[in-house]
Amino acid sequence: MTEIERENAMLRLRVAELEKAQAKLEALCSVSTAFIAFFDRNGVVLEMFPTLVIPAELARNARGRHLTNVVREDYIERCAAVIRESLARQTVLHIEYPVTFGNRHLWIQAACKPFGDDTVLWVGRDVTAQQHLALAQAELRDFQALVDSAPDGVSIASQDGAIFYANQAFRAMTGHGDGTLGKRLCDLYVEEQDQLPGIVQQCFERGSWQGALSLTRHDGRATACQVSMVALAGQAGRPSAVATIARDLTPLHEAERERLALQEQVIQAQQATLRELSTPLVPLAEGVVAMPLIGALDRARAQQAMEKLLDGIVQHQFHTAILDVTGVRDVDAESADALLRIARAARLLGAKLVLTGISPGTAQTLVDLGVDLAGITARGTLQSGIANALAQGAARRAAPAARARCRTPS
Repeated sequence: MTEIERENAMLRLRVAELEKAQAKLEALCSVSTAFIAFFDRNGVVLEMFPTLVIPAELARNARGRHLTNVVREDYIERCAAVIRESLARQTVLHIEYPVTFGNRHLWIQAACKPFGDDTVLWVGRDVTAQQHLALAQAELRDFQALVDSAPDGVSIASQDGAIFYANQAFRAMTGHGDGTLGKRLCDLYVEEQDQLPGIVQQCFERGSWQGALSLTRHDGRATACQVSMVALAGQAGRPSAVATIARDLTPLHEAERERLALQEQVIQAQQATLRELSTPLVPLAEGVVAMPLIGALDRARAQQAMEKLLDGIVQHQFHTAILDVTGVRDVDAESADALLRIARAARLLGAKLVLTGISPGTAQTLVDLGVDLAGITARGTLQSGIANALAQGAARRAAPAARARCRTPS
């Protein structure tokens, strides 16, 4: 009996020590912000301790529940695998996983420690804020990398215009490099410095502003820019600021000038082709050529027609040139003078000019203008002009033969 009483006393002492340890553990858990529980190897809650984030009632009702009740579906197998691996290796493992408590979606970072052969101690803490912060920092790094590598110049200035951020493109645009920081907007947009306060004020009132500004570089050269300003509201003690995106319009202007120059070249080539096609030389017979004219006969076209006709007379020894004006609209004083100049130039080269296609209206205009058509053969139609030229050619060829017969003695 004495031995039994001694053992009972020792057991009572051991129970008291355990109760004291249990009280200490519960007190420690009650002020903890962690999630503390024991799981079996299948992920079933054996015991959960009340903490600052786990109410006592929830801890009592959690016994026998599986982790599938709170862990997001796509992470259930990962958590179960951590439990099995921790027991198999008898080591502490860590995992982060999402859980749902009511309408709250949290991220938990947990440590899994073996506690016997089939039980693990699971201690988790809420890292949702850290997750959001890490995500925000990652997004910020991505955004900053995007802005730093952007081809457009990006800068941020305080409300009074002092620049405290500038990406690489903007530092290159200004020519100041790192010295761009600390500059004021009015130091860079010199030509519009009187308008800048109003532009910045308008930006803050309406949220944004867009327009064209001239950026003055370090070497004094001005660069035309398309500028967009966006107002940035101050937060957490940060003063309000304005973000500026400047796009150098020089490449665009150069491309536009090149396009206009190319367009002008195309137009000139087209005009030259049209002039070439509108003043054709049509050989009809030996020594006879026709040039039909269509459209308006202005000074430039008359000059081209004269040059082409005279070149043809010299190269091919034409003695008769038929100038058909059937398709010429509105013969005025300038057109009539051009025709006379062509006729006189042809005579100087020994060729005869036959003018065909004169309409009644054209004839009346020539009479009213007092144009002297002396030395110019005129015919009403191109056919009659061709017939006249061919007859004159036949007569020209027959004349030498007749003279030769007259000199032959009988």
